[in-house]
Amino acid sequence: MANKSVLASLQRASVVYRTENGQGRQVWADVTLDIRQGDWLVVTGPNGSGKSTLASVLLGLCPLTAGQLVRDVGRFRGVLQSPDAQCIGDTVEEELNDIPGAMELTAEERALFYQEALLAVGLNVALNRTLHTLSGGQKQLLNLACALASRPAVLVLDEPTAMLDPASRIEVIQAVRRAHQQGTSIVWITHRLEEAAEANRIVAFGGGRVAFEGTPEAFFYGRDGEQAEGSSPCVELGLEPPFVVQTAWELLARGVQLRCYPLDADQLAEAVTPG
Repeated sequence: MANKSVLASLQRASVVYRTENGQGRQVWADVTLDIRQGDWLVVTGPNGSGKSTLASVLLGLCPLTAGQLVRDVGRFRGVLQSPDAQCIGDTVEEELNDIPGAMELTAEERALFYQEALLAVGLNVALNRTLHTLSGGQKQLLNLACALASRPAVLVLDEPTAMLDPASRIEVIQAVRRAHQQGTSIVWITHRLEEAAEANRIVAFGGGRVAFEGTPEAFFYGRDGEQAEGSSPCVELGLEPPFVVQTAWELLARGVQLRCYPLDADQLAEAVTPG
C-alpha cells in the first residue's frame, strides 16, 4: 500500500478532554496514522483505549490538542454510534435531501435515487415516514444510506453494526463492501473482531496510543504464526479473538497444518482442505 495516495494523515496527534471540573483527561498521546486510498482499515482496542476518538477527529468533531491532521474535509462522511446525533430532518425524505446533489434531481429521479439508497442497506421504509417512529437500528441504517449515497472518498464508521440484528449486519457489510469496490476507503471502528475479516489493515489502540498496526493475520496469529506458541497482539491487548481464529489456534496447538491463517468460516474451510 506504500504507493497509494494518502487521504488523511495524523502526525503525533494528542487529544485532551476537559472535564466539568476543568481538569484535563488525556485520551490520545502521540498518535501517528495514515489513511490511504483503497484502505479497509479496521480500528479496534479495549474500551476506553481511544479508538472511537478517531472517528470524531477524522470527521472534524474533535479538535487536536497537539499534533497535526491533514485531510480534505469534504471527502469524508461518517456514521457515528448515536444515530439520533446525526439526524437533522423530521422525515426519511428530509434526511435524504441532505445528500449532495440530491436536490438537483427531478422529483421522479430523486424518489428513485432515494429508494435505491435505502434498499442498498436493506432498509424498506416509506419516504414520508417520520424519524421518531424508526427504531435506533433503522436510524443507523438511514444514516449509513445517506453516507454511502454521497459516494465519499473516505467513509468512517464507528460501531456501525452495534444496534443491528445479524441479518442487518450482513446487509451493512455487503453495502460497505460494494462502496469499497467502487473506490471508497473504509475506516471501520469496532469491538466485533469477526468484522476484521474484511480489512487489509488493523490498527489497535491501547491506552490512547497505537499499540498495533499491521495485517489481520499478524494481529490474530502473531508475526509468522507465533500464536501457536501462545502470543499475539490481539491477546496481549486483552481482546477475545473471533471463534474462527480460536478454532484455528486449537488446530495449530494439536499439530494440524493449516494452508492459511483463517479470518472467516470460508477461509477456515480452505485452511483445513488437503492440498
